[in-house]
Amino acid sequence: MLRILFKILRYVGLDLSPKPKYTIGNIKSHNSLIDSLLPQFVQIGDNFISAPGSIILAHDASLLYHTGHYRVQKTIIGDNVFLGANAVILPGVTIGDNVIIGAGSVVTKDIPNGMVIAGNPAKIISSVDEYILKCRQRNILIKAPDTFQKIFEGKDLNQSDIETFQNSALQINSQ
Repeated sequence: MLRILFKILRYVGLDLSPKPKYTIGNIKSHNSLIDSLLPQFVQIGDNFISAPGSIILAHDASLLYHTGHYRVQKTIIGDNVFLGANAVILPGVTIGDNVIIGAGSVVTKDIPNGMVIAGNPAKIISSVDEYILKCRQRNILIKAPDTFQKIFEGKDLNQSDIETFQNSALQINSQ
């Protein structure tokens, strides 16, 4: 109901919807939940892609009951980072450029440039270059249609874009 009210207000020229307070590079649309208490402590670089259910935190209330204090630290994500489904980045973590974070990972420590990480707690699995080579050797890579460039423009994919991708996947997997 509230969503409809916001749409009506936006239609008449009043946009009351909350604005993100975190900084992000050239991608304005992603699937991550950003720390709602301290979004200004989250910094995300260019070409960030995240899957549904992923969370980026900048505070931790685990000591609140014991000390009356929150742990607060800036969380920084570099350029060209992929964050898998249901992955969690904890406060104070810095993730380098060109990093792939596997689904369900819990990132508790800084990650250097060019690494693939996964697990709970997340650990380095390989370099991105090694991971690409493994995927090529297994013949499991599918070229994204040109229309998928929309992702980097903050636009949604349409049904035709998705069907084109699905047809490509069917062709590769039937060989």
